[in-house]
Amino acid sequence: MSSFPVDPKGIYFVTIATILGTGVLGLPVTLSKSGVYPFLVSFLLGFFFQALLIVFFVDLLQRAHAAQLLNKKEEGADFEAVPLTELDYDTFSEADDETETSDAVLAGHVILPKESEVQAPNLHLLAELFLCCGMRQFFDLVILLQFISLLICYALAGSEAYAQVIGIPFIYVIPVFCWVLTAAIVFALQLIQPIVSILTFAKGSLLLGTVIVTFIVGSEIHHEIDNDFTYIGAPFLMGTVALGGVINVMPMLYGKVAPVRSQVRGFRTAVLAGLGTCAILNILWCWSVLDIVPQLNSCFSYNMKENNTFHIMTGQATQQRMLCYHNLSLEEAEKNGEISTIPLTKIIQSLYPSFSWVALLVELFIMISITVSYLTIGAALHHTLSGIVSSFWTSSNSKYSPQSGRCKGCSKQCLVASVLSLVAFTLVFCVAMYNPKSFAIVLEKAVSLLMNLEQGILVYFMIWTSLNTEYIKLRIPLPLPKCVYYMYHLLPVYFGFAVAYDIYVSTHDIIWPQITQYIDDFMTANLTRGNFTTTVSEIMSISTNAMAKDSTYSPLATTENSSIVTLHSQTPMLMTMTNVLTTLTNGVTASIVNSTSP
Repeated sequence: MSSFPVDPKGIYFVTIATILGTGVLGLPVTLSKSGVYPFLVSFLLGFFFQALLIVFFVDLLQRAHAAQLLNKKEEGADFEAVPLTELDYDTFSEADDETETSDAVLAGHVILPKESEVQAPNLHLLAELFLCCGMRQFFDLVILLQFISLLICYALAGSEAYAQVIGIPFIYVIPVFCWVLTAAIVFALQLIQPIVSILTFAKGSLLLGTVIVTFIVGSEIHHEIDNDFTYIGAPFLMGTVALGGVINVMPMLYGKVAPVRSQVRGFRTAVLAGLGTCAILNILWCWSVLDIVPQLNSCFSYNMKENNTFHIMTGQATQQRMLCYHNLSLEEAEKNGEISTIPLTKIIQSLYPSFSWVALLVELFIMISITVSYLTIGAALHHTLSGIVSSFWTSSNSKYSPQSGRCKGCSKQCLVASVLSLVAFTLVFCVAMYNPKSFAIVLEKAVSLLMNLEQGILVYFMIWTSLNTEYIKLRIPLPLPKCVYYMYHLLPVYFGFAVAYDIYVSTHDIIWPQITQYIDDFMTANLTRGNFTTTVSEIMSISTNAMAKDSTYSPLATTENSSIVTLHSQTPMLMTMTNVLTTLTNGVTASIVNSTSP
């Protein structure tokens, strides 16, 4: 029996290219207070659950493909009327009739498979098969928002990388970066695919070289790392982003795999190996950055020779130099919403000119990596929107019949898909221009929330449906042991906690500081003049306006004279009424002082 060509090495490298996006660049800035050991605990725990998710997602893809083949075999029959237990491995041979070489294009995060009679499982199809009405549409919405959030991150990080090389403010680079790549995605996708394939290979090679060299330089410097397990939650959300997202590309990769035991096992092994490689590279990268860049804004000393090359202090020939660069630390990078390579390259260039080529290697990797990431995720967004337009434009005779999602020529369908894509990319551009320091916030809050919501809630319901309905009767090439199937209940525990923690952190760091600041401003403007007429309804009105008025607020911005903000930074969110009562007390006291003063 012939089979589809499958290359485990190709799947392995595409998995690495998918996972290693901007998460690896933003992860070290979250370690400014926690250090490396608390990060290792939370990161390795996340690695275990990501591996568990991949194992069950492969099982889900097998059942989706088997359901399609069954529907193809029993064409014209109702799905529920077909005896699922009769599906045998001989059914899968029907998928092997096509002997031509696949025209799939490797494009970093995206593989565009050649059309076949039976459509390869995709995210939208999985939702149609395993989710109920309402949840299907919600799943599509989460996927689209996730793509848009990632593109915002890429627009901000890519503009910073190019601006640092050119030497101009990155706010001027954002329009060029966004619209040049957007035009290539919407109007010339077929032409740029070979270029993207080459850049993907260069991206992986540069990343490996960058991590190794940076780790070597960091081990030479021996910068002291402070570890504090009380801040173990700081890198938690970014860690889920740094290792997540691979399930969004697994359906595309699975389209090249024949439904036989050996190839499915090779597919699963390649994806897990790619995940493990990314975990190791992330750990080494964070460790090497912490060896070079100070964690907090404070004075730090370096031992240097007169020729500006580092060595361990051995005697009078060594000159110890104390530096107080408050803008070259992970803490400052987090405040400014910068990627970790910004302070890294500045320190290497200013303090270690003999290693300046390392900074150039880092900058080159960032430029290529983010360019490829923007093109591939943008292509996935454009392809998804085209598929949605196609589903509304044409009707299908069968619930599981394939939809090509393609339009040829200058048709109305193509025009509508292009317009929708341009609208989505315009939204990306506007957010990037409106809040150019929001890289860390968008990546850690929005992307992590959407990604964990997809992985821990929606995909869990898909797995539950596939294992508790008629789909469990489908014979698949590589079923899991029965004892392993019970472990899928652990997925919503971990990822559900990540969603809840993300919501809490976002509320605690973004929404609530705005409420307290607006309350403080209101009290300062009214109560200090003796006008004590504030009612409960007015306070509630202030709280409502605070959450909607200023979308550009950064949780790291402070007001020196604001007692409420200062109080908030030292107390949990459960002190809501205490903060309000404290404000009222301060206002009354100020009113009494003003009324009694001559």
